[in-house]
Amino acid sequence: MINRAVVDDKKIKAIFKYIDTLNNAKQIKMMFRFNFLCGMRCINFAYLQVKDVLNDDNSVRDIIELTPDKNKGSKNAKYYVNDEMKKYIKEYLNGFNLENRDKFLFTSQKTNKPYNRNSISRIFTSIYRTFNMNCSSHFGRRSFITSLLTNGIDITTVKTLVNHKNIQTTSIYYNENENMLKNVVNQLHI
Repeated sequence: MINRAVVDDKKIKAIFKYIDTLNNAKQIKMMFRFNFLCGMRCINFAYLQVKDVLNDDNSVRDIIELTPDKNKGSKNAKYYVNDEMKKYIKEYLNGFNLENRDKFLFTSQKTNKPYNRNSISRIFTSIYRTFNMNCSSHFGRRSFITSLLTNGIDITTVKTLVNHKNIQTTSIYYNENENMLKNVVNQLHI
């Protein structure tokens, strides 16, 4: 499902504030961050382990490299981590046993096993419904792509950042909006 909703920063902040009221808020908020700030899909962050996000010296990786079992399709994937996300990862891992590099970042309270993708999708959809948004867990990835393109990042770079095979796939996720189109036209002068 491609989500056509456009959400401003105010609504995103309200969503994060709402997440703080939920059980397991710390995990859910971190999943949202991987979705919105790295452009990851559910399958990418659902099975993340300490070894995926930390270097041997316990610093946060600049690039999270995922094997096909943690990615859509049969290829490896690379996700770039900005400084803000590095800070969030470091805070999130505070209190984790970092010696256990195989420990999953996100586990169900009931089973103590990693969340499956369907459970994550249900959590995300439920949160979005609270805000009258018809969105899925893919919404953050779509926002990531649209934000990069709207801010002038070329589509080829965005394609690479989100691990798409071809540019047509990336362009499908781009969400034009009236304000962005008006701003572009207003940049023209004679």
